[in-house]
Amino acid sequence: MADYAEVLGKVLRGEYDDASPEERDGAVRALVNLCSAAAAAVAFQPIPFVDVALISPIQVGMVQGIARVYGHKLDQRSIMEILSTFGASLVAQNVLMAAAKFVPVLGWLAAVSMAYATTWAIGEVSDHYFRNGRGVPADELRSMFQRTYQQKRSEKEKQHRADDTLKRRLDQLKEAHAAGLIDDEELRVKKEQILKDF
Repeated sequence: MADYAEVLGKVLRGEYDDASPEERDGAVRALVNLCSAAAAAVAFQPIPFVDVALISPIQVGMVQGIARVYGHKLDQRSIMEILSTFGASLVAQNVLMAAAKFVPVLGWLAAVSMAYATTWAIGEVSDHYFRNGRGVPADELRSMFQRTYQQKRSEKEKQHRADDTLKRRLDQLKEAHAAGLIDDEELRVKKEQILKDF
């Protein structure tokens, strides 16, 4: 967390003017990771339609931060123009996220995946846009956004399924131990094996 805080501080202070390409890459990676995780955490709240109000400032701040890493100081209006390049994609994602909230638990998990993937895709596309001097055609940005979003969402959903399977297997193991079907040593060995498999 200290690394993220340090990067965030440097971005806010505009300390990337003389940074190497590797330092800029590291700063952008840190921003995209931090903001995607924050958007996913916000999306976990169960109330539909609240996400847009909470996630949009995270995404705007991330784009602004990436712009600063590349030496651009943009106001919120400029950021909104960049985000509008993605067009209906963002609106559609937000509507789907809100609709998913009407399905308890599974819907929330889907919303978390969508929030994470959308924010990640915005970060990746923003990085590409600013890295190339803001001269990237809008259709290329939209295409890149869709590709990145689909890939990240798929990865996140696989991770959720794996986490759910792991939790279920560990719960079954605990139940078997509580019922006296396995002793402490068997519990330890089987738990280590399950964790190793994942």
